[in-house]
Amino acid sequence: MLQQYGPDLLIQCQNVSALSVDLVEAWLTAYMFKGEADGPDRAKSIATWLANHAEFKMHGRHINREQLRARGLKILNLEDDKDQQDFILSIYHATTHSFTHSGAVKIIENHRGNAYIEQVQQVLVQSGPMMPAPPSAQPPGKTEPPFKKKHR
Repeated sequence: MLQQYGPDLLIQCQNVSALSVDLVEAWLTAYMFKGEADGPDRAKSIATWLANHAEFKMHGRHINREQLRARGLKILNLEDDKDQQDFILSIYHATTHSFTHSGAVKIIENHRGNAYIEQVQQVLVQSGPMMPAPPSAQPPGKTEPPFKKKHR
């Protein structure tokens, strides 16, 4: 099965993984830990931890607030500001609904109401019955098998 993939796929996967670590490290340094003396070191440690497959086993796994705080991330409780919570959850629910009930895979929208929506084309393929049809019932009184006997 692996023969269908060239060796460049492995290199591409390694590059994407390394890029994600580099981006998270850069963003944490530039924003969350901006101006902090140990910011770059903390950012590198957190980015490496988040990219550790042995730790998380899969992409998209939930990490709770306490785990993130324990690693040094600055986490605010959304519940502390009810207006902000309502605003953010409204956006979350609208985008979740859009992604679930359409072919949208990417949405970019600005404050003027202009939107770019990238969609995948959905193709429905109707398949035949999964089980073979049962043999038709023989008319009463007919005793022939459903196939012809070979004569020798």
